[in-house]
Amino acid sequence: MDKIKAYGICLYKRAGASIEVLLCKSAKSKDRWGFLKGVATSDEEAFETAIREFKEECNIDVEFKNLEDFFIQKNELKDIGIYLVDYNKMANLDTFFNHGILYEENLSLENSEVQFFDIDSLPLIKKKQKYLTQEIVEHLKTNI
Repeated sequence: MDKIKAYGICLYKRAGASIEVLLCKSAKSKDRWGFLKGVATSDEEAFETAIREFKEECNIDVEFKNLEDFFIQKNELKDIGIYLVDYNKMANLDTFFNHGILYEENLSLENSEVQFFDIDSLPLIKKKQKYLTQEIVEHLKTNI
């Protein structure tokens, strides 16, 4: 059986002295959060899946030129790859959020919540994204 490949985007922003990342809680999850992502179709490249799934989950268009570093966590059944995207390099994103929380009209049925979190006080992260999240946080702390 082939492994499932899922790709998505970590939208991050500088907020004063802190850095925040956009996370979602799926409709099925009680308390765990993760990046906005989804499963690749057989004919898609990783970046195409990431862009498509991000749009489907939060209604925000991301262009290829905005994709930055790529991180991956290989799991037993599903590998998850995430691209970084800088909020501050995209136009009009404030219209999608109210105090860091995605407006409900932009929320997909797959997610119950989408919001920004400070990287120093993240909520519980999905197990299949735990190490990936740690790697991304370390990268943001040292490179942004």
